[in-house]
Amino acid sequence: MSKKDLGGTSRSSLAAVRSILDEKLKGLDAKASQLMAQDLFTALAITDSSLGLRRALTDPSRDSGAKGKLVEDLFGKVISPGALSLIRALSSQRWSSSGNFSDALEAIAIGALAASAEGAGELEKVEVEIFSIGRIVTSESELRQSLNDRKYSGEAKSSLLRSIFEGKVSGSTLRVLNYISAHLRGRNIERTIEFYGTALASYKERSVAHVKSAIALSAEQESKLASALEKSLGRRVRLSVEVDPTVLGGISIQVGDELIDGTVINRLVNASRSLVGKQ
Repeated sequence: MSKKDLGGTSRSSLAAVRSILDEKLKGLDAKASQLMAQDLFTALAITDSSLGLRRALTDPSRDSGAKGKLVEDLFGKVISPGALSLIRALSSQRWSSSGNFSDALEAIAIGALAASAEGAGELEKVEVEIFSIGRIVTSESELRQSLNDRKYSGEAKSSLLRSIFEGKVSGSTLRVLNYISAHLRGRNIERTIEFYGTALASYKERSVAHVKSAIALSAEQESKLASALEKSLGRRVRLSVEVDPTVLGGISIQVGDELIDGTVINRLVNASRSLVGKQ
């Protein structure tokens, strides 16, 4: 979920709840943050399963007290008090659509995951590993199809990913993969991995630059590109680099909704349009 996916009301509501999450995560160690994330994902699965529940929690005609009681009745015995207070905070906000409620809940759940990884000293490693796994999944058609196949449960998909990556990535990354496989939420596996990677990076106020290049970039080239983008954008940047032979030359860079396209293909297309115009 990006800001573009949310209406103005939902954007401000999510910002308010993220501030509450930040306060609650202060002082928590990696384990406590992980338990917070687990509780929030439990609530997400429940709200995703019922349109009626989402509508009840986002109905502007119901007062916050009634919504708070509904939250207490539904989740009071299954999640921690800290997570429960976050769900109450979500229900007290106004949302542009009932679906935005669950989208925001997912966002803060990933925020708690990021805090857990940071507490374990693994956040930057997780960001790199998640994007690398995304490239592997995208390139391996059989694996991708299995992870997108609805006949397999989230648990089965999690077991498959664990069998491939356990011992090769950090423990925090394995936990993120568990939640990715269980919460596709109508997305395919490639889009979900990309979404989580971007959300994890944004926890430390980094933007993710998705780079396509005809050839692999060296570490020095990636470093120079990241520095140039940070200078241009005025904020920290994490690169996600994909080798795409169809680019032919140059690179294509997308940061959020902004496309910075300097590929040979793009230049050829522009040249051909210019020639057609002259004719």
